[in-house]
Amino acid sequence: MDVSRRRLIARLGALAAGGATALAGEPSTPTLPDRRNFPFRGVYLDAAFVHPFGLWPYASASAYAADRLHEPASVGPGHNARNAAVERFARLINARPKDIAVVPSTLVGENLIVKSLGIGRDAGVVTDALHYDASLILYAELRRQGVPVAVAPISGNRIALEELRARITPAMRLVAVSLVSSDTGFEHNLAELCDVAHARGALVYADVIQAAGAVPIDVRASGVDFCCCGTYKWLMGDFGTAFLYVRPDRLERLRRVEVGWRQVRHDESHRFPFDSPGPIGEDFTLRSDASGLFEVGTPSWGALATVAGSLDYLHAQGVEAIARYRQPLIDRLQEELPRRGLIPLTPADSRSPIVAFAYQDAQKRWSVRLGAAGIRVSLYPHRIRISPSVYNGMDDIDRLLEALVV
Repeated sequence: MDVSRRRLIARLGALAAGGATALAGEPSTPTLPDRRNFPFRGVYLDAAFVHPFGLWPYASASAYAADRLHEPASVGPGHNARNAAVERFARLINARPKDIAVVPSTLVGENLIVKSLGIGRDAGVVTDALHYDASLILYAELRRQGVPVAVAPISGNRIALEELRARITPAMRLVAVSLVSSDTGFEHNLAELCDVAHARGALVYADVIQAAGAVPIDVRASGVDFCCCGTYKWLMGDFGTAFLYVRPDRLERLRRVEVGWRQVRHDESHRFPFDSPGPIGEDFTLRSDASGLFEVGTPSWGALATVAGSLDYLHAQGVEAIARYRQPLIDRLQEELPRRGLIPLTPADSRSPIVAFAYQDAQKRWSVRLGAAGIRVSLYPHRIRISPSVYNGMDDIDRLLEALVV
């Protein structure tokens, strides 16, 4: 445990001694399965919806709240967790911190990229049927406005690279996909996709909210141009903040679409007594890196403090180790549930954290039973999505299989 975390825990101990609610436990060295750092009740197999809080981010969030409680000016432009969180996320995806901007959400990040690239009647988008559903609505709305939009279909529980390639015409400026599908767990080969898109003159945006923290990502090796990730799923943080990566040699292709104080490098006032003379509101310089283009107003300092703690946990555990540990749980579900008549929606060789199946009237059949058993998954009218994480063991899979009788 590093010095900063020991200090954080000591501060929380002092706060608890003063009458505040104590933690359920102290953050501990992570081991797999890690139930100690995730002291929730029941069997939770729904991290693709929202990841449970662990003690590491809880400790960071509590320390932030304690500072705000006792020191009203403890957070501000010059004192916050933004840089620490960005550094940890950048390290997770093999990026430089200067290539990361903090934005309010994944979908805000995607919208900003679309606007900054000048997507319009002469610059279209290729996407696929397994992209995030709200993103598909975004592009459907653009199509209504006259923007060229092409959607590659699902084939054999996958999106075939050839289907995307065939749609990247000279009219298309951007290929936008979910690296890991929220619906089924299908994972693109991002490097191959980028090679194909770049060869045809298009850039690639990847929504990585169901990937970052769950599967290894290397933005430099893949060549991806842009990606974005909210922090409340596999990054194990909270709502209200996201990280937007911009490949540095693509900055010159982007135009500034929003302006705010977070982008200002220099600003000289000429409005008040004793200010030097000069034109009002014109003596300023804006930054031109990723944060200078896309950070506008005050971000969620609390959410950034929280995810700094959860990213510490992920680095201590290791994403590769998490993926290796999780795979037998996914394989067991892939093996057992089709025997019960559930139709696989996830490729059999998937290495993502999500596995999904189709079953008629799934929600009606299992919602009450799973609730009574204290088991949480994502249930839809005719689908079930299961997403185990670091706190699950094979015993949790056994309990789910016992409940999913047909």
